[in-house]
Amino acid sequence: MVKNRIIISEIFNPAYNLGLEEYLIETGDNILYLWQNDNTIVIGRNQNPYKECNIKKIKEDKVNLVRRRSGGGAVYHDMGNLNFTIISKKHKNNIEENFDLVNRALSYENIKSVFNGRNDLHVDNKKISGNAFFEDEDIFCHHGTMLIDVDMNRLGKYLTASKLKLESKGIDSVKSRVVNLIDIEPNINVEKIIQGFIKAYKEKINNSDIDIEYFDKEKIENNPDIMEKVNRYSSWDWVFGESPKSNMYFEEKFDWGIIDLELDVESGFIKNAKIYTDSIINDNFDELSENLKNIKLKKESLIEKIEETIKDEKIKKDLIKKVNNF
Repeated sequence: MVKNRIIISEIFNPAYNLGLEEYLIETGDNILYLWQNDNTIVIGRNQNPYKECNIKKIKEDKVNLVRRRSGGGAVYHDMGNLNFTIISKKHKNNIEENFDLVNRALSYENIKSVFNGRNDLHVDNKKISGNAFFEDEDIFCHHGTMLIDVDMNRLGKYLTASKLKLESKGIDSVKSRVVNLIDIEPNINVEKIIQGFIKAYKEKINNSDIDIEYFDKEKIENNPDIMEKVNRYSSWDWVFGESPKSNMYFEEKFDWGIIDLELDVESGFIKNAKIYTDSIINDNFDELSENLKNIKLKKESLIEKIEETIKDEKIKKDLIKKVNNF
C-alpha cells in the first residue's frame, strides 16, 4: 500500500542525502523529503565538473563535490539553503502541483513566488529556487533548492571554472540573478521554511496528523541498501567518471619554452594525449604523451606520470606546478 510520508534528514553530507533520496524513490511512496548539505557543490547528471567548477579551490577548501541523478545546472549548498524533494506517482500535472505546493509553503511567510517557465522560482524577477526532475519507472521525482541565507561569495568562488580551455558535450549551467529570501523577508529562517513545507504538504494530502520521520547518520549507516547508494555517490567513478566526453587544452609559456597539451577525455579517463613544445631541451615529451593515455583525469595521476617520465628537474617542477593549478 502506498503511504504518504514526510521525511527530514538530520545529516548534512550530500552523498548520504542523495543516497537516502534514491532509496526513498524506490519505496514507491508519496514523500516530502527535506534535507540540507553543508559546504557542497552539486552538479547535474550531464555536466563536466572541470568546466562548471573551480576544482582547485574546491579541493583546497575541502568542499564536497557530488553529482546528482537529475539534469540541470551546478548549484552551491550551505546551511543557508534548504533542499526539498517531492516524490509521487507520475502523472501529467506533477510539475504544476509541486510548484503550487512550494509557492504555498512560501506564502505562509508572505513571500509571493512565481514559476518562471523554465526550472526556477522567482521573486521580483530574481531566482530563489532552482529545480530539476527525473522519472524512475512510474515515479516522478522533483527536487529543488531554496536560497534562504546562502553565502553568495562562496557560491561565486566555486562555480567559476578555472582558465583551462575545455570543449565539452555536457550541459552548461544557466547563470541567473539570484537572491536570498532573507533579503526579501528579514525575519525568515530555514526552520520557518521547513514548517511551511510541512504545513503545505499536510494540506495537500489532507492529513494534519501525519508523522514526521527523521533520518540520522546511524539510521542510514544501519541500512545496507541506503549505504550502497551513499558509497556510489561518494565515488570518483560517479562524480568524475560520469563526465561527458570532452577535449581539454592548456598552453603555457615557461622560460625553457612553450608547451601545449591536448587531452581527449572520456568517462573520466584520458583516451589520447598530445604534447607540442618548442623547448630546445630534449626531454621525454613524446613518452609523456603515451604515458598519459588510459589514466584517470586526476591531478595525482598526472603528477605521477610527469615525475616518472620527465628528466629535467626544472621542466618537471614547472609542469607539476601547472597541474597543481588545475
